[in-house]
Amino acid sequence: MHEVGPDQLFFSTTDRLGVITAANAVFVQLSRFGYKQLMGAPHNIIRHPSMPGGAFKLMWDTLEAGQPFCAYVDNLAADGSTYSVLATITPLGADQYLSVRCRPQCVDLRHAAISMYQTTRPLELATRANGITARNAATFGLTRLGQLLNEAGFPTYEDFMNVVLPSEMAIRLSSPQPRRPGATGPAAQLLDATNTLSDALQDWLTRQSRLADVAHNLQLAIPQLRQSMDNALATGKTLTQTESNAFDPVMIWIDLWAQMMPSVENVLNHLTKLLADLRQSCLRTVFQLALTTLHTQAVAQFSVELIDGVTVPDYDENARLAALNVLARALADGYASTQRRVVNNSAMAADTATNVTFAHDLLDVPRQVIAHWSTVADTTSGAAAAKLPKVVEQVRQTDESLALLDDLSHQISAIAQETPATRVNEALRQVLQRMSELSGQPAPYAAEPPTPGTRYDTTA
Repeated sequence: MHEVGPDQLFFSTTDRLGVITAANAVFVQLSRFGYKQLMGAPHNIIRHPSMPGGAFKLMWDTLEAGQPFCAYVDNLAADGSTYSVLATITPLGADQYLSVRCRPQCVDLRHAAISMYQTTRPLELATRANGITARNAATFGLTRLGQLLNEAGFPTYEDFMNVVLPSEMAIRLSSPQPRRPGATGPAAQLLDATNTLSDALQDWLTRQSRLADVAHNLQLAIPQLRQSMDNALATGKTLTQTESNAFDPVMIWIDLWAQMMPSVENVLNHLTKLLADLRQSCLRTVFQLALTTLHTQAVAQFSVELIDGVTVPDYDENARLAALNVLARALADGYASTQRRVVNNSAMAADTATNVTFAHDLLDVPRQVIAHWSTVADTTSGAAAAKLPKVVEQVRQTDESLALLDDLSHQISAIAQETPATRVNEALRQVLQRMSELSGQPAPYAAEPPTPGTRYDTTA
């Protein structure tokens, strides 16, 4: 077994059939195949026999749906040794895939994945021994992997990916970015530009992570809000329980509140769905940002190879240009996807904040009624005096709920308005321009930040 270095990033591209079409020098070194052996070979030339077919079926199902994929993978080198990677695969249009791999650093997450593989692979082999086809065995393996993921607390594999890649990138970003002080020329300029872009993307990622956290905290607050509403209604009813049948004006407000309760319940149900959708969209955005950051680091690795003169036999200028062009395309596509998601998240956050304000105003109705009663009630009477402590406590609880709603609503609004798209866009332009100068090819288009309020379909 040999290990991938903590600073090593390697990548390759394949066509729709999984045939390798480009690679960088680090991939050639780690796979221990010759460059010519890799070019035109199926990517499963490095497939390790311990890897379950279900994992690769899941990968192809995801890619064919147009979505990126990541997984912990054990690969088999040409000399029979094993090397472990975190592999990401990204569709580039309908005809190409880019795979960027790095050293796994989240030990617990990788161990969980490998344990699932070790459970699933023998079951697949047993079905094959019983005459089941490889395709059907992989389907069986995928079902078993899904069960194991669910048992581990991940309802879907996407949920697992949304934890894995950002967690891995957080560790990578905690280390210093590659520098080559004193280096000059186009490759050195590209390296500087990628470091600037990586910083800008990290800022964007942090903001989207915060938005997901606030949405989650609001989700957790919903049960407290429901309980506060129930308590308010119960407290209100106690205000009308007098020893006589005398008319009590408070009863009018309590009856109104009781009639509003079904509508308030609908508001909270709608808010719960909005928050779930917002959080899921933010987690997908964080995943995409982590992926784009990894691609940026792959460009930085490529720059370092150029500056340091890293090469392998048969790896000529044409090979470098092919790798550079596909990385540029991946960056431009990844940014466009991220940009759409961020804009959509801002619009969703604005909707959520509006609904939170509405829920706040509804919850404030019984609070005002109860607080008003406490100021006008004849507390010298035994009945009113007995009720007053409960009323005061209910007002306090309701105030806490309202304050929580206010705080979280303000957080959502503030984060949603923080859109550093201009900074990221300019940094990306610089990177693509430097890549164009190196390759001699036109730079891929980097879209301008869209108009605020624009909506996109980001359900997948």
